[in-house]
Amino acid sequence: MTHAGFALAAPFFLWLGGIALTLLPLGFYAPAYIYAGKTALCAALALALRPWRFANCAGRRGDLVLGALVGLAVYALWALPESTPWPAVTEWYRRWLVMMPGTLPDYSASWCYAWGHSPTLAIAKLIGSAFVIAPIEEFFFRGLLMRWLTQRDWQGLPLAAVSRHAFWATALVFAFEHDRFVGGLLAGLAYGGLAVRTNSLRAPIVAHVVTNLLLGLHVLLLDAYGFW
Repeated sequence: MTHAGFALAAPFFLWLGGIALTLLPLGFYAPAYIYAGKTALCAALALALRPWRFANCAGRRGDLVLGALVGLAVYALWALPESTPWPAVTEWYRRWLVMMPGTLPDYSASWCYAWGHSPTLAIAKLIGSAFVIAPIEEFFFRGLLMRWLTQRDWQGLPLAAVSRHAFWATALVFAFEHDRFVGGLLAGLAYGGLAVRTNSLRAPIVAHVVTNLLLGLHVLLLDAYGFW
């Protein structure tokens, strides 16, 4: 792997390693402490590797506004189907459009992030989801994977020049990285579309940060910890 590829991918795979640890039976608060730890480690690694050097993050001022608006729309697409006043709609969505299809997901472990248990861990979760994993995912998925799937000699390839199959394949991989795979697919298409339209990662990073920040505030204000 090239130095550029390593810089774009390493923080994301370190994050996946932290996810793997949460699958171990380490206790109720373990996922929250692991999340706080991987947030710090991944942020430090990203700052050390500076992946933004290998993916265009420049752009127009209007890209920030466009990114924020798309981020708001993705938040709505993500949260509203499970925030309706009709329990049957919410149950159908969770049963069929959240992994694994046909079963209702168990979100009891997510309560380890509850503000009433530990405000510090809740804030760490909010910071990590909005300001660490959001840009890290964009560097990997849109900055590296989408270009690498277009051509193996991907360095220097403009985001606007990625192929259609690479665009859709990246969105699908992004979708199945999330338990809400339909919401993940729509988000991946939106963020990828921003990257192609603006030929920059600036707008998709802003959109992803806004989505995750709004979703985190939604979680804390409405005690909707199943989203975490």
